[in-house]
Amino acid sequence: MSEKTITANPLLYNITLKIDQDLAEQWLHSMKAEFLPACTDGQVIVASQINQVLVAQEDKDLTYAIQFIFATKEIFEEQGLSALAKFLELLDAKFLRKYVYFTTKMEILHSLVVPSEN
Repeated sequence: MSEKTITANPLLYNITLKIDQDLAEQWLHSMKAEFLPACTDGQVIVASQINQVLVAQEDKDLTYAIQFIFATKEIFEEQGLSALAKFLELLDAKFLRKYVYFTTKMEILHSLVVPSEN
């Protein structure tokens, strides 16, 4: 009988958020300087990133995808919602009723990063 190594896949939790263009610069600064550093602890949330969604908008809102990486689905299930609640509390403290969002939970099956030669 051969042994199997079970490797847990990371979990990516995506928050797609729309915010008024007039607040976008202040919001982005707060995300980089306060909100993500306060939530990305290396144990529950091991990585985070902000992406701007590049689509034509009918209004003046800008759309962003904020992504949080959890080491495993189990860590997310045990501690993820409380970590994300902290993020939303920080967001609401400065931007309550100034944004709308929806969420998507995804299991990362494969990721390839090739270092740049530059």
